[in-house]
Amino acid sequence: MKTIDIHADDYALSAGASEDILKCIRKGRLDSVSVLTNMSCYENYAKLYRKERTSWKKEPLLSVHLNFMEGRAVAAPEKVPDLTDDRGYFHMGWGKLLLWSFCPWKYGRRKKELKSEIKAQTEAFCRYFGRELPLRFDGHQHTQMIPIVYRALLEVIREEGYAVSYIRVTKEPVLPFLQEVSLWRTYRPVNWVKNILLNILAPFMERKAVSVSGQKPMFLWGVLLSGCMDEKRVRKLLPAMKEQSRRRGRILEILFHPGFSSGDEMGEEFVSEGAKEFYNSEGRKKEFGSVMRLEMKS
Repeated sequence: MKTIDIHADDYALSAGASEDILKCIRKGRLDSVSVLTNMSCYENYAKLYRKERTSWKKEPLLSVHLNFMEGRAVAAPEKVPDLTDDRGYFHMGWGKLLLWSFCPWKYGRRKKELKSEIKAQTEAFCRYFGRELPLRFDGHQHTQMIPIVYRALLEVIREEGYAVSYIRVTKEPVLPFLQEVSLWRTYRPVNWVKNILLNILAPFMERKAVSVSGQKPMFLWGVLLSGCMDEKRVRKLLPAMKEQSRRRGRILEILFHPGFSSGDEMGEEFVSEGAKEFYNSEGRKKEFGSVMRLEMKS
């Protein structure tokens, strides 16, 4: 049984990011890839993926990378008025989505809008990649972990009758990071906050995801080192991560962002100033190098 999954997020984020991920695929370095369906380069890179796929030794599994943070909504504007601005671009944030999860006076309307967008993005994916295989879902910036989002997703899956084999559960083990004392000063405090928050949300979401998809329990490694899953630190932490996953009986998904976007690609569809720094950071180049050089097989 496969116990490790090497994953790349953000295919079709930009031309540059997509080209880098394609390089990793051509070398057979990736087991799975997440696809953004609402960015301007999506159609071109969906077609290029389909054109090349028969030439690869190993074709990765694909996931719908649900996105409410960047680009235009795929759903009709009148169906998502609270998610977008007057140009149709998202104007969301993690905090706003989390707040809506606990606001009874906003919850119903916002969840309905999220359902419309989830269905639209999923249908955009199916138009190019087909319906033959069960769908896989995750979320840009892990938004699939937010209660209002995963409840909307689960309702869409049930109402549309989608066959689903995987929904990402962002549950990252902490012990391996604590054991590697030499790396303590290299962890960014903001990523500790993300790790803790997502681990708090994980048990509630995981029960739902497993019941819908039948997937095996998983760990996702890629939050605390988000922005720089560099080769040195990954090599140090990998044995402990594998052992922790083995002892807990979980599949280990190792998340990389190996696609670099140049500054001149950051047009108006990139609405988050903070995210822009991440998309064209040197850390993404390091993550590309990690994917291309490291051996992390089961």
